[in-house]
Amino acid sequence: MSKPILCIGTYAKEPFQIERVGRNVYCIEELCYVMVQNAFLFDEESIGPDMFDWIERECSLEKLADDLRSMYAKKCSMASLAGTILDYAGYNTRQEIDHTEEVLRENAGMDIYKKKLSRADFLMKNERYSMAFKEYEFLLHNTPDIDRKIKAKIEHNEGVMYARLFLFDRAREMFLKAYEDGRNKESYLQYLAAMRMSLSDKEYVSYIADNEDAYDASLTLEKRMNEAKELYSASEDNHVLGTLSVFKAEGKMHEYYEQVGNITQKLKNEYRDIVKDKVGSSVR
Repeated sequence: MSKPILCIGTYAKEPFQIERVGRNVYCIEELCYVMVQNAFLFDEESIGPDMFDWIERECSLEKLADDLRSMYAKKCSMASLAGTILDYAGYNTRQEIDHTEEVLRENAGMDIYKKKLSRADFLMKNERYSMAFKEYEFLLHNTPDIDRKIKAKIEHNEGVMYARLFLFDRAREMFLKAYEDGRNKESYLQYLAAMRMSLSDKEYVSYIADNEDAYDASLTLEKRMNEAKELYSASEDNHVLGTLSVFKAEGKMHEYYEQVGNITQKLKNEYRDIVKDKVGSSVR
């Protein structure tokens, strides 16, 4: 059993918004948790006077705020500022604090373009698509003489995110751009997959028949899809759907609709989480 953690300061009436992470925090412990879990997203603008004022005003930690202001005036590194907050709160382990400081030091040494690319990749892997789109779009439109392979990688990743949002027409467009820029076979396979999901069976088969280059790739795609179906058949989600079929067949409609409602609400919540920042308004 873990040892209890003694909280310090007061619980804020007004939260502190960490824009880079998209989170509001209400106490110093929440700030420490978010900082450690999302160190890769923090930059020089994330830790500054506004945060120090909030720590003093809302958390009643005047000494910590004064120490941070003094360090900031001396132009101490972001890693040092974060380490001071984490050490003072005593919420995290020594290993977590050291790792966070190391990540922040590495971030400080990157140029803005490498930093944004790494941040975007991190955001995508953690399903924070709106923020990832913003970083990728900045790179596509503001990186001078962007390398074609990097451009293709960004376009491919945008295609992946569109597909995960069920926007298969947009996904198809991005995968094709990625293939044209990088000539990567995986991008072409994903292009066909998005096409397969957005067209009718008749339209898709007609396209494959009219494009010799697509035929071999389509065989690989079908093999992958069959393997995915087999994995899904053995999954917990498929078991739940099977249970629903039994409820309906046996006339247990109350249980059936209750389970359908739970599944639907879960899916809605998951979808809202990844599009809550209005993905569509932040991308092309």
